[in-house]
Amino acid sequence: MTNLETPKPSNYLRIAWQSALAAGLCLGLPATLLFWLILFQDMNHSTFFAPFVQLLQVNGLNKIILLMICSLLWSFLLGKISGYRRWWQIGLATLLGILIGWFSPLSNLDGWLPVTAGDKLPIHTLYAIAMCGIVFSATSCVGLAYGLILRNAKAALVLALTTSLVSVLTMLLSIILFDQFGIRVGGAVDLAMSKVTGVSLMMSAITGGTVLGVGFSRFVANQK
Repeated sequence: MTNLETPKPSNYLRIAWQSALAAGLCLGLPATLLFWLILFQDMNHSTFFAPFVQLLQVNGLNKIILLMICSLLWSFLLGKISGYRRWWQIGLATLLGILIGWFSPLSNLDGWLPVTAGDKLPIHTLYAIAMCGIVFSATSCVGLAYGLILRNAKAALVLALTTSLVSVLTMLLSIILFDQFGIRVGGAVDLAMSKVTGVSLMMSAITGGTVLGVGFSRFVANQK
């Protein structure tokens, strides 16, 4: 019995919107949950969300653990979407990709800047560099890991490059769009970081997940 259920080319539109929805719910939401909770807490002037905000703020690893747990659901859904039945392999690849990406030097891209340059750049520019580095590191590592479980070097490179490129561009364009409305990190608008990060990271997860889902499904379909 084959391990694969090869999707027809006409199904790639379905794969795209299903991947977008799954990525938004399983990757984007947990990655941005802290920022949405902060915004809801401010809007409602309530202390209801305070314990959850504190839990996610007290240790950066808590956010990563939440994302990793939710990524297993993404892996299961991607297995259904792509026809790759061994979804637990996707899950392991996703977990490893997130971990390696999080601790990769690329996730601290703003730290690569010379001290003199870092002091001269405005806060919102340093923020954009840092966020793009984090997104690039995580998405490229996950893409490479997906290629490895398919045992396909081409798939690894294509998935890593396309997913990271689309994700970073989405992040950057979202930050620029907010900036056009005067909402920037370090600016005068209240909770600007939560607003910019919540939306831009969510959009980045959706577009990156769409590309990753379609690309992975394509390589699964072409695998003999």
